Amino acid sequence: MLEGESLRNEIKGFNCQVIEAPPWLSGYIYKDVLKGRRSSRSIKIQDIEFYVLGDYSERLLNNMCRYLKGNVEIKPSDISDQVVYVAAKLNSNLRLNDLLKDIQNEICTIVNASAASILMYEGDYLRFLVTVGRASGKIESIPVPMESIAGRIFQEGRAMVFNDLENNPAHFKGVDKASQFKTKNIVGSPIWVEDEKIGVIEVLNKADGFTVEDEKIVDLFARLIGRKLLSSWRYEKFSGRFKKILLGIATAIDKRDNYTHQHSRNVAQYSVELGRKLGLNQQALEKLEFSAILHDVGKIGIPDSILLKAGKLTSEEFQIIKNHTVYGAEILSGIKYVDVDIISGALEHHERLDGSGYPHGKKDGDISLFGQIIGVADVFDALSSRRTYKDAWQINDVLQMIEEDVQKGKFSVEIFGKLKEIVEEMQSSPQ
Repeated sequence: MLEGESLRNEIKGFNCQVIEAPPWLSGYIYKDVLKGRRSSRSIKIQDIEFYVLGDYSERLLNNMCRYLKGNVEIKPSDISDQVVYVAAKLNSNLRLNDLLKDIQNEICTIVNASAASILMYEGDYLRFLVTVGRASGKIESIPVPMESIAGRIFQEGRAMVFNDLENNPAHFKGVDKASQFKTKNIVGSPIWVEDEKIGVIEVLNKADGFTVEDEKIVDLFARLIGRKLLSSWRYEKFSGRFKKILLGIATAIDKRDNYTHQHSRNVAQYSVELGRKLGLNQQALEKLEFSAILHDVGKIGIPDSILLKAGKLTSEEFQIIKNHTVYGAEILSGIKYVDVDIISGALEHHERLDGSGYPHGKKDGDISLFGQIIGVADVFDALSSRRTYKDAWQINDVLQMIEEDVQKGKFSVEIFGKLKEIVEEMQSSPQ
């Protein structure tokens, strides 16, 4: 495969009449002649329509445009190489939904179809995980029987094309009804991990119908993505169970301290939105969510006589309350799947950039990003929520108070700016 300098050196002076394109070029149309295959993603440069896959180089496309006009033929790589290229670039470290969407978007691009879905085998039936296209979000809860087309593909263990669904009794119309999406044709394949079938990938609605070549493409793609998909699916299931355990612990603590009921869940939601606005990746957002859920776990070590005291705390009692951050870090450090980033949120959410916080009076860059984010979310929820001893503050009053602390150097200007964006979105969205 020729990329970058190799491509330019190969055709220097236009001495070479035929060169092989990089794997992200599916095909092109020049002088009304199609070379290679159409994909659903096209880039037009002058009078040449390039069909591309995944990450492509616009600079190289411009170079190829020049070469074609110099009577050098660009030969698209073999379709199997294109499929391997796209599958290899899929990131198994993504959260499951994002990985699935990438998988489905890429296969739709390769075979030039309008939608795709992935179903996982769950014993007596198949179940949609996530979909791409107009049906997205509407059919994931529907169990698909083994008598359906997807079930037949799974049971027979081979890729298959169905171009006439109107007259096919195996077509499960319950999905079309729920999604208000008319499935006209399907190419599908079992998803394999070595010799084990774990599910089915279906690609839907190609304008001129699916071909035997499409069938081979989907079959190869399904075999290449199986291990990444299974790894991400298993991790997501573990992560979901782990999160439920954490929420159970946090809820128990919140209920013990009556005025903070639902506080941990709220702080987690605000923290994740702040993290997303700040550009954190999915892995970091997940850790931030865990950290925020458990940011007050150390309160389990505070005596009820102090934690639940109705009146004003003495200075000695307040010093004991401050220890909940240290207790929380100690508790979390003993959990196998908790790392230093998660611990930092529990330890540092009461630290302030000017050094006025606790437990260690850290300043500026010494405070972790998780600690800074959760600190802002914690204050926002504490002031904007109703407590047994006070009514909820008006949102504008909460923002004004936090802004005053920003001006004093306690909170990050950037994080506060993102908080205002979140509040504006909350206020503008329909209730």
